[in-house]
Amino acid sequence: METPVFHPVGTPVLDLDTPALVVDLDVMDANMAELKRLLGRSTAGIRPDVASHGCPTIGHRQLAAGSPEGAGTQFNGIRVNTVGEAEVFAGAGFNDILIANPLVTRTKMARLCALARTTKISVAVDDANNAAALSATARESEVTLGVLIAVDAGSGLFGVAPGAKALSLAGEVARSPGLYLWGLTASLGWSNSPRVTSEGSQTSGPGQTANDSTNRLQEVVETSRQIQAEGIDSPVVSLAGVVDYQQVANTPEVTEIQAQSFGLADYNQCLHQPGFSPAPKILAGVISHPTEGSAVLDAGHKSTGPDLGLPVLEGIDGAQATRFSAEHGILQLEDGAAGQLKPGDKVWLVPFDLEMCANQYDYIRAVRNGKLEGFWPIAARGRFS
Repeated sequence: METPVFHPVGTPVLDLDTPALVVDLDVMDANMAELKRLLGRSTAGIRPDVASHGCPTIGHRQLAAGSPEGAGTQFNGIRVNTVGEAEVFAGAGFNDILIANPLVTRTKMARLCALARTTKISVAVDDANNAAALSATARESEVTLGVLIAVDAGSGLFGVAPGAKALSLAGEVARSPGLYLWGLTASLGWSNSPRVTSEGSQTSGPGQTANDSTNRLQEVVETSRQIQAEGIDSPVVSLAGVVDYQQVANTPEVTEIQAQSFGLADYNQCLHQPGFSPAPKILAGVISHPTEGSAVLDAGHKSTGPDLGLPVLEGIDGAQATRFSAEHGILQLEDGAAGQLKPGDKVWLVPFDLEMCANQYDYIRAVRNGKLEGFWPIAARGRFS
């Protein structure tokens, strides 16, 4: 558990104790406005993926960025990954929650039904037996669960094949008491895209071309059409893993986008979507300058979450974060940076993957105009189940 020094509101950001996860609210607001601009006149709503940060206060700010009904981009609720995260956000006042992963154990299904008594709740399903178990649990609990058929559109995680298999499962769900078929959900492959290191090299994943993304999107849309042609009410097409927002904006059948780290943007997202800027950063302190060509930070694995990629040092030419131990980060200094960064200096690291990083902290330090606005709890941290 993190035990931070709680500085008063108005503290200059560089006076915060380190390491600290900081979100710049000005950058966050600009990123949210940019996404709304990219969607333009699209009828697709936005469902922020709050699992990427786990902070209800951030989640409320994300939903508040929506337009008044009928006046522009609508916000449809939130997306989480686990029933534990759903419980946290429901307790914080969120009343429209999509759990994007299938829930297969009886305990989790019972918890899901308990939430459904007070919250509009929906869950992804890609298996007829799972649908039957959800139906039985919902009937026992005397609730109705919303269901989105998870279609495999290239993410490689889960989902039924588009076309006939998705149509068959949709029919099963539509006939199941205690379940209400909302429609389809799919990831266009963001998680399957190449991971790019801070040095610019590809680390894994086959990647996808623009044609791949277009083809996958059309398969999902055509599957939705087939389901509705069979007389099955299935109004929603909800997409995650969207890289090209304008492509989706030009597809009227898409009803909502599950916006990954909406407004925040980590380093990996900014590589794929250069119109955004990173709002979350790690403030780290220099604790040693053992050689002319190196410096040591007080931020290591435990405070940066570098499993999918190293955090990127910002704003110092000739300096690069090259390796991390549990407690420390090592900077390589070249050229003009060799004589810089003495003990007591502070630097900014941009997390490569926000979700991995945020799970290391209990609080986000929210700042605006370079001054602290508050310590906001990451209340869903550790709610894996």
